[in-house]
Amino acid sequence: MKRNLLTRLGEIDNIEIPSVVKAGSIPIRESYSERNKFINISGKILTVNRINRFNTKEFVRTIIQLRKNYFDKLIYLPNAGLIYDYPILFYLGIDVLDDLPIRILGNDKCITEFGILEGENCLEKNMKEKERMVERIKLSLENSKFRELVEGYSMTSFGVEALRITDMLFYGDIEPFLDFRERDVRANNIESIYRPEIEYFRRRVKNLRQTSQNLLLIPCSAIKPYSQSKTHKILHSRIYPFLSGIQEVIVTSPLGLVPRELENFFPVKNYDIPVTGYWFKDEKEMLRNLAIEFFQNKKYDNVFFILSKEESEFLDIFPNAEGIIGNLNFENSEKIQKIISSRDIKKDRNQKRKIEFSNILRYLYDIDIEPSDLKIEDEGNRSFVKTGKEILLKKTVAGVSMEKGLGELLYRSGKRFIEVSGKFQGDSVYIPGIVSISSDVRPGNEIVLVYNGEIIGKGISQLSILDLQIQKKGLGISKISYFPKEK
Repeated sequence: MKRNLLTRLGEIDNIEIPSVVKAGSIPIRESYSERNKFINISGKILTVNRINRFNTKEFVRTIIQLRKNYFDKLIYLPNAGLIYDYPILFYLGIDVLDDLPIRILGNDKCITEFGILEGENCLEKNMKEKERMVERIKLSLENSKFRELVEGYSMTSFGVEALRITDMLFYGDIEPFLDFRERDVRANNIESIYRPEIEYFRRRVKNLRQTSQNLLLIPCSAIKPYSQSKTHKILHSRIYPFLSGIQEVIVTSPLGLVPRELENFFPVKNYDIPVTGYWFKDEKEMLRNLAIEFFQNKKYDNVFFILSKEESEFLDIFPNAEGIIGNLNFENSEKIQKIISSRDIKKDRNQKRKIEFSNILRYLYDIDIEPSDLKIEDEGNRSFVKTGKEILLKKTVAGVSMEKGLGELLYRSGKRFIEVSGKFQGDSVYIPGIVSISSDVRPGNEIVLVYNGEIIGKGISQLSILDLQIQKKGLGISKISYFPKEK
């Protein structure tokens, strides 16, 4: 069984989820008096009998709360939802719907993307469209594209309202269900600004440290990571002598602000957006609000920028900013190089690197270490980040990875660990071999592996603490490597 946000894909007790079944076919025991109750629990099935769908906020609150309180149950919502509401209903955490609303419409009302229209043979057409929608949902879940489908098929007022309310008011309830396994994130419309993975990123970024005494604000690129794009390479070729004294922050939607040191991590290196050159009001407000919070305790000697007119609208928070309104290209890179070279740029490469690694530790692992406590040792194309004699991180061309010192620190802090029942062959551990998991672990997180109270290795989690309480089989940890034994 696979979880995607509040929704699952698979089978429980021979019931396929998510699914839309024939009305009356769900195997539940429910007396007449029980049908008047708000909920009825029969085995693994929780039936929601009475819910006010006309109050969208209350509807969303109720379903999410039920999903949290009864995460080990299948939630069945009878007689609710037409075809184009299925994505948002499943997204909220409902597992099973029925086709009674379709049958009630009869044979002369066809369900379309434009609403219910008069037609002929509509019952048959509606049932076929129902099957097509369910298949789309399953395909999107299997390929980690469910959020994109939900955004694309939120066509009714209810669907749009429910998605926006969920994103804006219930992030704290959604967060425990987040999935950080790497995948493409297609931010194709305005709703993508508020999707939980993006909101998670912005919340983590707000508290990162200033890395240099000077700031350079630049636009994003279609190529990820940004530094591999033609435009960013051109810029670096011009300002390379000054980079050790400059904090680069990329301005982009839907993420907002991306410090350069985070460009290789999810979701920064995985998102894609339609490029129009136009920023909508919601995007501008998001960017301004984030900029105010991100920069509020940072003091720069100089603020430089190359930004489009719309991207630069928040620059009034920097009264003395200098730069160019326009695109990032060779000509403007030369212009910004001349501006930067005319200023006294204080450079400290070692200090900047320490702060960047401190930010990476905070962003990836929720561990806060003072930059002054870090030491960086370079060996060829590898860098080792230490505190005292303990190695915390190793950085190579392949990325950043945990070392034993960080594993010890995480375990002592009660963070990012999974305890297993033994040391297994191969690079995977399946769910029966997992004893416990810390509450902050999400799918896709790098975790420390613990056995009998000792740190033995690291891996990538494929589940959270909620999944572990539901799932009895399947992959639990992938890409395991064991730390060498100390001599």
